[in-house]
Amino acid sequence: MPVDKRYRMKILESKEVLKTERRPARIRKVSVRPSTQEIVRAFKRAPGYEEIVARIPKAATAEGWDKGTQIAYFSVCSKSGAARYLDIWDSDHFDGFTDMQHCVSDCRAWFSHQGFTTWGSPQTATGRVNCYFNAASAGYYSCVAQLQSYPSSSGATVECLIDNSSFGPLPFTGTIVQPHFSVLSAGGHHFRIRQQNGAFFFLSLTVYSF
Repeated sequence: MPVDKRYRMKILESKEVLKTERRPARIRKVSVRPSTQEIVRAFKRAPGYEEIVARIPKAATAEGWDKGTQIAYFSVCSKSGAARYLDIWDSDHFDGFTDMQHCVSDCRAWFSHQGFTTWGSPQTATGRVNCYFNAASAGYYSCVAQLQSYPSSSGATVECLIDNSSFGPLPFTGTIVQPHFSVLSAGGHHFRIRQQNGAFFFLSLTVYSF
């Protein structure tokens, strides 16, 4: 389709050299497959542990999470099991830091927030991740989100949901492994992550059936 006739070409002048912010250096790659031991340790430290174990005793031990219960895995560079679709909205391509090539090779997606306006950042907090998977049968499930704030010493907050039910705000600093438990019907379900404040990386989501 041709360009609309209301658009007219013109010559502009830019005589001011803009002062630019320092671009961030690449950060080291981290593992995007948390171990069973890491998951259980994080689970036992989290408020609500006792109430959940009372309903799902199997979740109290590493053996209860081990082989046979993992049904789906999502990361930027791979999916497995009952994982169907990974949708990433408003992720940020920052050349040399989180450009598309590096995001795929490092298996992570970055969602920026404050700063970098001289490089064109709109400073929004609109990043979203949608992980769609199939639950073979009705029962208890846990969706384990692995996230990393950036910088690692700064905090970020996201909201996690299963379908349209919210687990509430999740504030964190550094790299976290956070289980989210739910009772699901058989069929397709969405685990959603919505950015609320601060910059962060999405590393992975692992889904377990109990």
